[in-house]
Amino acid sequence: MQDSEAEELVDRIYSAKESLVKFGRQVFRLSSDSEELSRQYPDAFKHLDGQHRLFANKEIIHPQTEEFYKATINYIELLRELNRRAIELSGTPRPNSNV
Repeated sequence: MQDSEAEELVDRIYSAKESLVKFGRQVFRLSSDSEELSRQYPDAFKHLDGQHRLFANKEIIHPQTEEFYKATINYIELLRELNRRAIELSGTPRPNSNV
């Protein structure tokens, strides 16, 4: 792999990490909004049952949701390993073994 290809790959890893940062912020905002809405209007979600695409396929929604988030966790772990490997390949030494 040429230097430019390695740099492009590292740029893509960095971009994916930045996307996760933005995604994390969005999830925290969603969490706050959900908590506030649930506290103020405990029945706010009840009318959405079966009407919104988030709740589609009632028969399989729970296992489908679990599989989705399990896969998502795997994607993040894979990105972490790609990041670690790129750091190792760059020759950047680890400051200590606890990281």
